[in-house]
Amino acid sequence: MLSKVSIRSLPVLEAPPSAPILDGVRIRMAAGEAAPVFNGGPWRFVAYLEFLPGTGAWRGNHYHEKKREYFYIISGSVRGVFEDVDSGERAEAVLSAGDVVVIEPRCAHAFTALAYSQAIECSPLEFDGSDAYPRVVARG
Repeated sequence: MLSKVSIRSLPVLEAPPSAPILDGVRIRMAAGEAAPVFNGGPWRFVAYLEFLPGTGAWRGNHYHEKKREYFYIISGSVRGVFEDVDSGERAEAVLSAGDVVVIEPRCAHAFTALAYSQAIECSPLEFDGSDAYPRVVARG
């Protein structure tokens, strides 16, 4: 994977832990899943994202000079395409429920649904439209 992209899958516990776990795990219980994904971050931007399959649409196709983005895939699966703006290196990944993706500044990215999917996006910076630079890394 590129140095400007990191992907990790959160481990799954099938029962409540004996002691609280504050981040980085998925806990499946009778009442449903809980996933304390990020704890303690200085989040200034949080967004819910929905990805609809069968549309051929891509979300993204841009990069940021300043903004580091954190994505958590809640459900489904998406294809991610990434390009280091400085080196031109490219990578692709299939991201599934429970995956956390961190995209550093100057890494172009785009996502498309492989199945109905949901995600959250967080950033320590507020969204600033002037820091989103178009760069097509994927086409439908």
